[in-house]
Amino acid sequence: MNIFRILSSNDGAINEPNVSSFLAYLLNPNEDHGISSLLLQAILNDFTTIDNDYLKKIQFGDRITDLSTYSGFSINIIPELSVIIDNGNKKKRRDIDIVVEISNDKTNELLYSICIENKIKDASISKNDTQLEDELEGLKDYYSNNNLNPEIYVIYLTPQPSDISTNSFNKLNYQKKHHLYWDANDNSIVNKLINIFNDEKIGVIDPINDQAAYLIKSFISFIKTNFRSYIEERMEKMNRKDYGRSVLELLIEYANTLDFEKEFSTHKIRKEFSEFVLNNTGVELNNGTRNAHITLSIVNDRNRGHYHVNKIDDKRKNLFFYTDDTKKTLKRFNAEINNNIPIYFKKEDKIESCILNNINNN
Repeated sequence: MNIFRILSSNDGAINEPNVSSFLAYLLNPNEDHGISSLLLQAILNDFTTIDNDYLKKIQFGDRITDLSTYSGFSINIIPELSVIIDNGNKKKRRDIDIVVEISNDKTNELLYSICIENKIKDASISKNDTQLEDELEGLKDYYSNNNLNPEIYVIYLTPQPSDISTNSFNKLNYQKKHHLYWDANDNSIVNKLINIFNDEKIGVIDPINDQAAYLIKSFISFIKTNFRSYIEERMEKMNRKDYGRSVLELLIEYANTLDFEKEFSTHKIRKEFSEFVLNNTGVELNNGTRNAHITLSIVNDRNRGHYHVNKIDDKRKNLFFYTDDTKKTLKRFNAEINNNIPIYFKKEDKIESCILNNINNN
């Protein structure tokens, strides 16, 4: 039994912000998870391997020192910190998943700010997005406006090594940055947590209580499934058995063959997608499955809320939009350009809609 996979079933209650919240809990040495500041230290030590002068004020013996209670340093964890980027006539808001602030207890000086941007799916990474750049600029302004001047470090946390995440990371022109992964790499959250348990086993660190150990091991297992619920994994196994990969992955591949500027009839999209699946898998796509996936991918179709679309910025599912009220024609959806199109999603058992332009200007 895995509590994370159970909670993420049915209405998909565990999403990227939820995962960020649990990571923030594990990074906070003042919480009751039983691993003190060990995970935070392990992550920050990655910066010292890039440049030993990084984070120098919290180093001891070329390693990040103990940052738990009575260490002489205070840790402040801020989840979902909103920053504003002022581009003259237009202001844009960005929400940083986790900000870790480290202060000196004696002087009360804010020494460091660690900005963590978390992605649990590569599909949520936009090729031309400036999210990291915006968050760094917004965080600098945030501290400047509050008369603070910490050294800022950026961590980009993505599922595993991939071209799109690497390109997004490399695009950020900033020295104090680090690319961290959830899994499938030596430099990953999974490996760092496993190393903590191995150290406990041989007595290098204090014992972790059974309740905390169970919870963290369940989290490791959840990461290993690529953050999929039992229902999602079962459906994906069925899809992969039939089509070689999930129907949503096939729909994303098909959508990527279409021009953003062109208009398509809904009937044409359905027909061509069926042909695309047949040509690429050799298996005929069930019409009901096809129609359900196309519906959930149309941002201004209210019925998509019935297909586990639980957040406004789910880029994997925000693929198309109706061009008018007849619902007979579609175009590819681009969040940067089509930011005045209502996007439907399910929130707390209610289907709601929101417009990205309103969010960006708040």
